[in-house]
Amino acid sequence: MAQRNLYLSNTPVDEAREKYLDALHPETLVQYETVPVPESLGRVTRKATFARYSSPLFNASAMDGIATTAAKTDSARETAPLTLKKGEDFVIVDTGDPIRPPFDCVIMAEDLQTEENGDVTIFASASPWQYVRPVGEDIVAGEMILPSAHRIRPIDIGVLLSAGILDIEVVKKPVVAVFPTGTEIIEPTETPKEGDIIESNSRMFEGMVTECGGEARRYSPIVDDYDLIKSKVSEAVATHDMVIVNAGSSAGTEDYTVHVLRELG
Repeated sequence: MAQRNLYLSNTPVDEAREKYLDALHPETLVQYETVPVPESLGRVTRKATFARYSSPLFNASAMDGIATTAAKTDSARETAPLTLKKGEDFVIVDTGDPIRPPFDCVIMAEDLQTEENGDVTIFASASPWQYVRPVGEDIVAGEMILPSAHRIRPIDIGVLLSAGILDIEVVKKPVVAVFPTGTEIIEPTETPKEGDIIESNSRMFEGMVTECGGEARRYSPIVDDYDLIKSKVSEAVATHDMVIVNAGSSAGTEDYTVHVLRELG
């Protein structure tokens, strides 16, 4: 005669959770792996990460226009325009171009009047470092750009790559097996008959595992067979970090899961 699993008492959720976590010893279970930065979205860093390069790597133009020397523009006024000679007083630059000595400022293209011979006329003076992004304005080589235990965001990926970080060590995703059980359970692709139940819970658990940062492996439903459930769970425990068995722990005559787990320990 099949055994029924009759409940005598319930354990409060908080107490059950505490017992479960105490039994896990999670600090000994955490593993790490190194992944390419472009594939690290949502992963959790193992340790602090420090920049290899500064960003920008050099003094760079922040505007399209010309690079010139601020001192040469001091006399320029709306009422007294100043003409700068191409190749002598300035060079043409685009946003992101290096600004090299003797030039120390940028004047926007919108503030220039270009003459037929290539010279430009300006109507206001420029200040030193105007529209110039100094080396290391965003990131300085050697500074910490991500702390440990940090969940990587899209913006972090851009920062890491800008700082010359190509790979990063992260917490390894826990691999979770999800087993639906029940002789009456069928896949959603099958046509249900009387007594059949379309299996959906495992897909929900699969999604929850993925949403929490794990790697879910959902398996086909297992019929209500004690030895088969025991075999499948035993195999999964050896190759997964966690095993979720859906159903089989209530008081039904074919609820074998709870007995299997008690036997396996």
